[in-house]
Amino acid sequence: MNLEVFFTEENSALLLLGLLFLGLAYYYRKNPPKKINHLYGYRTRRSMANQEIWDFANTQNAKDFWRVAIATMITGVVLLPLHSSLKVFIQLVVLLLGLGIAIWHTEKQIDRFFDKNGNKKP
Repeated sequence: MNLEVFFTEENSALLLLGLLFLGLAYYYRKNPPKKINHLYGYRTRRSMANQEIWDFANTQNAKDFWRVAIATMITGVVLLPLHSSLKVFIQLVVLLLGLGIAIWHTEKQIDRFFDKNGNKKP
């Protein structure tokens, strides 16, 4: 196989996007934010209600973000041999859909373990 044909701009973008999100997800899992802040971490009204929810939500979201990053990377690798101008678009759709699902799942987990007042459920 000719490497110049294989490593097109689209294929490079597929791999770089996957690697970028794997790197970000890895960093987020290893270095979750310690204190509630408005700059870094899983920031929603619910997750910022108290420190216990903040820690739980960021741990849960880091796991979900890792899964999304892996799915994004796998999608990129699967799309490499295809000859379509939509490859990067498809990977972005997978990424955005995955992030939406990750947010939904994290919020469901917060609801499962914490009440509306931010107290841990028995």
